[in-house]
Amino acid sequence: MENDSRKITIKDVAKLCGLSKGTVDRVLHNRGEVSKESRRRVLEVIQRIGYKPNINASLLASKKHYTLLCLIPQFAPGEYWELIYTGINRAMEKARDYNIGIEVIFYDQFDRESFRQAARRLLDRNPQAVMLAPIFGEDALDLTSTLSARDVPYVYIDSKLEEDGYLAYFGMPMYQSGYLAASLLVDQPDVREVANFRFDRGGDRPQDNPTSCRREGFMAYVAEKFPECRLHEDFLKPYDPEYNVRVLDAFFERHPDVRHIVTFNSRAHLISEYLEKRGISDRVLVGFDKLARNLDGLRKGSVKFLITQRAEAQVYRGITAIIEYMVFHTAPAERDNFMSMDILTKYNVDYYTDNYEF
Repeated sequence: MENDSRKITIKDVAKLCGLSKGTVDRVLHNRGEVSKESRRRVLEVIQRIGYKPNINASLLASKKHYTLLCLIPQFAPGEYWELIYTGINRAMEKARDYNIGIEVIFYDQFDRESFRQAARRLLDRNPQAVMLAPIFGEDALDLTSTLSARDVPYVYIDSKLEEDGYLAYFGMPMYQSGYLAASLLVDQPDVREVANFRFDRGGDRPQDNPTSCRREGFMAYVAEKFPECRLHEDFLKPYDPEYNVRVLDAFFERHPDVRHIVTFNSRAHLISEYLEKRGISDRVLVGFDKLARNLDGLRKGSVKFLITQRAEAQVYRGITAIIEYMVFHTAPAERDNFMSMDILTKYNVDYYTDNYEF
């Protein structure tokens, strides 16, 4: 029976639970009074046997429609957040099967007020569930506090905040990814200086964003293993290539002996393309995320290592967790779902795929 859930009925579930059909029905449809113990027994059985019955049909037959809103940064083609958006689109068809519509609200990741305005628009829509990337931590906490007060489940992607209200997090362990980057870059002979290029967010530079967590992990590894290693830092601008060339020229003129470079965001290609343009081939650059331009730098050798995360799969799993919570009243087995950190080089980049995650 347990290997063929298509033949399982509510009567079978009730028998396995030792409860009445009526009790099982009330648990499945979240109506009426049911004891905590009875609910636990029902949910344990349906999870064990994979029972997902005619809830789909009853949802589609009903007129009730649910809205899941996703709050993410806006992006240009080829940027990191396009990967996140791709994951959202992949999940839309699955959500439609449960009468759940997915909509995206964008904000400018370099503008705190833009996040606040987007959060207000989200709350005005009265969603039944939310998935968000909390780049501006303090303002994100204001939003999630309101969601919790309204009993709206929410899932974090890309990064998370250390508070108790979220349903789940799906993403890379940020601190550990910075620690990993340091081991790749510094754990070799005669590395005495490292360059870290960060990106200027103007007056809206959040202190608890993912790149800050990665930097903390990187610095912890250096302090533990190679305390004599010095870190030099400078700031680039994400959309000003001429400015970046001037900054990089000046940096390497001041620090001609710096051979090892790290950046903790997804824009390693801005540095690798500069190195290619200047004909500099003796630098070791470590970056993050499988953007097409980053992968191109990896193939050409201007990027040595690329630490990637399965961004589309993170989103898909996050939305799946919300669907299962809303429809089957089943919370994820783990709140913090840390996904793999994959190390790409020029020798394995063309064989890397994450399609099997879906």
